[in-house]
Amino acid sequence: MNAIDVSVLYYDENSLVMEKALLKDLEMGPSGRVVIPPQFRVGKSIIAVLGGNVEVLNLVGERTA
Repeated sequence: MNAIDVSVLYYDENSLVMEKALLKDLEMGPSGRVVIPPQFRVGKSIIAVLGGNVEVLNLVGERTA
């Protein structure tokens, strides 16, 4: 089994703030795409799936001084 870690950028259904989650040891499907667990998908709009633990410097709507 080829397990990989991915960073997922998503919106929660009750928020306009983009969030990031690190999901570990996910399987690849037969098409070569990562299989996101159904329980993680509930209540979220997934924007992007990125390989590894990505450091997000700025998300939409965030401001740094």
